[in-house]
Amino acid sequence: MQVDLKKLKPLGVVLVLLTAVLMLVVCFTADLGVPERYEPEHDTAYYARSPETMEELSEEIEKNVLPDIEEAESCRYDSSTGKVVVTAKDGEAEKVRLLLKRSFDESLFEVRE
Repeated sequence: MQVDLKKLKPLGVVLVLLTAVLMLVVCFTADLGVPERYEPEHDTAYYARSPETMEELSEEIEKNVLPDIEEAESCRYDSSTGKVVVTAKDGEAEKVRLLLKRSFDESLFEVRE
């Protein structure tokens, strides 16, 4: 069976271009499972001022951030360390830490399993 290569060449180019466009559309519109970055109500200096503002931070994380992070279980202010302690599911502490670090300074919180 003979195939006319001159006819296949333009069709092949079109097929490759359509495949590339489809791949780009899928890649850029896929849901990666990463929640949007949260914009805190105040800056790090405000939260670090006192235990009351750290309690406020704890409540803010609990209400606005943790519902979007499936790997996190709870959040509370620990007066002995002076930080907000976020409890993560087993094996998920690093992921929770990285997600929180996108919005808050790491000096304000710690993540435990």
